[in-house]
Amino acid sequence: MHFSRFFWFLLFTFIILQSCKSSEEFSGYSYDPEGVTNTVDKEIQSPYSRTIGIKGDGIWISNEFEGARMSDFYRVSDSLYRAVIEPENHPVNNSPWYSFKMHSDSPATVNLQLFYKHGKHRYRPKLSRDGKQWKRIDSSDIRADTSGTAILTLDLNENPLWISAQELLTYQDMVAWMDSIGTATRTRLDTVGYSHQQRPVIKMTIGSASPDRNQGVLVITGRQHPPEVTGGLASRAFIEALAADTELAKNFRKEFEIWAYPLVNPDGVAGGHWRHNGAGIDLNRDWENFNQPETRAIRDDLLPIDDRPERRVYYGIDFHSTKSNIFYPIKQDISTFPEDFTYRWIETLQEHFPETPFNVEPFDTNSPIAKNWIYHAFGADAVTYEVDDRADRQKLKEVTLQAAHVIMRHLLEEKRKRQ
Repeated sequence: MHFSRFFWFLLFTFIILQSCKSSEEFSGYSYDPEGVTNTVDKEIQSPYSRTIGIKGDGIWISNEFEGARMSDFYRVSDSLYRAVIEPENHPVNNSPWYSFKMHSDSPATVNLQLFYKHGKHRYRPKLSRDGKQWKRIDSSDIRADTSGTAILTLDLNENPLWISAQELLTYQDMVAWMDSIGTATRTRLDTVGYSHQQRPVIKMTIGSASPDRNQGVLVITGRQHPPEVTGGLASRAFIEALAADTELAKNFRKEFEIWAYPLVNPDGVAGGHWRHNGAGIDLNRDWENFNQPETRAIRDDLLPIDDRPERRVYYGIDFHSTKSNIFYPIKQDISTFPEDFTYRWIETLQEHFPETPFNVEPFDTNSPIAKNWIYHAFGADAVTYEVDDRADRQKLKEVTLQAAHVIMRHLLEEKRKRQ
């Protein structure tokens, strides 16, 4: 009898330990491909930069610009052409970025199939005649089918027509924007490291207090995933609000420094990647092992804060995009500093925009993503801020501006509580 009780005790203990162990291991979210947490370098495939033509028809397509993605082009039939879109490597999340431009020797209306390898159609195209001003394709000019392809009806002439999953927000666009903020405000730009392809990982430091004055730190990251343009636009609007010449922003910068890394994945953005960096890795799964130079550079820049008694990380925001507006906060039963800050921020923001849906999906802190590393490294609260891919751009700016104002007011209140 004694042996039997001991046996069952051991079995029960083993089951409990195994359950605890499995709950701590993270192998990916439901939408992640297998092996996503293996962040050791993988081979990538870059499409040849070229202009391809069906000479007899006078129809031409080109991927010879930054941020382009188009692998091949050919005529399927007299009434249909096909653009082949391949990712940088696979398996990969279904974020099938494409961007190319077309023209014809004489005015023509063509049907173009977007044919994806290792993915299915997701983004409704945006069109532009100059690569700067964009509009969504008319719904009558696109037909998506159950096989995962889409057929576009396009009016072409000798002037290029740009076709893109989202408007272009390229590496050079982001660098120029950072330079403009640095010129207009007390913002310092530093290179904290280099990507696989030797592009700088740039840090923006925004603040007005002396280095020896006690200040909180707000950490911002963005563009880990190249196609997530609305997240990139939101991060820019957010940072602009923090750097603005308003009384709220000036008071905020007296009490807080902003450490912003708005272009974490410069190679992926420049190369028109679906998801990964220059080594074929999802950077937002590398915030535990730090196998990639981009995440390592940001980690190594942030960690010395712990050795500076005059600085303390109060909050972290990682900007992304998906199919709706979603906040991914840390679960409320996990103690953070400040306590439950994200939930109070979202509640106030929802009061300002009652007609705008904001989904809130709390997550545990076991996954190797940016916001969880902020929590583990500093004990600070943090959030993944996802912006709807289809968001109206003007409304996006309005919501983001208000979000920044709410954050500044709430963080100032938190800091004053501790003075």
